[in-house]
Amino acid sequence: MKDRPTTNSPLSGRTLLIGLVVVVAALFLIPRLFNTNTTTPIQPTSQPQSDVDSQTEFDPNVTLGQLVSAGNVDRDGCPTDARTSFETNEAIFVVAPGSDMPSGTNVFARLYRDGDPIEDAPEIVADRDYTNSCVYFTFEPDGSAFEPGQYEAEFIINGNPADTIQFSVR
Repeated sequence: MKDRPTTNSPLSGRTLLIGLVVVVAALFLIPRLFNTNTTTPIQPTSQPQSDVDSQTEFDPNVTLGQLVSAGNVDRDGCPTDARTSFETNEAIFVVAPGSDMPSGTNVFARLYRDGDPIEDAPEIVADRDYTNSCVYFTFEPDGSAFEPGQYEAEFIINGNPADTIQFSVR
């Protein structure tokens, strides 16, 4: 047998270009195929907002108990004097007993008189997961008494209307 002579020819420019394209494509496509992209999407910060339409969707993990209006609450924030009629100089508690709220849930209550919004309670943010808890807000006559009329309190969770309770002030 006769040995064939070997040639040591350098790679052609075309072969180098194809190899470079394959390497670059692999660098970009492999992380996406195996979901190993290490970038983290930026999450918006939670800012209290009173504009209901501009916030996030209602969290399906939130369970809001049946709303109650009351003249007082116990040390756990649960209603002790449920009623639907109040005097002009009384504090009004609106309570959602038996509620479940995961950590980070934003909640506030909006008070309406005769269909017009008159006050937003301060927003609260769940600092941990809450189960079977009483969530309440207090509306008090500041400086002057409540005007007589038909009132409604609306719970707003993560920027979305959740439930309402109606009562009167006489």
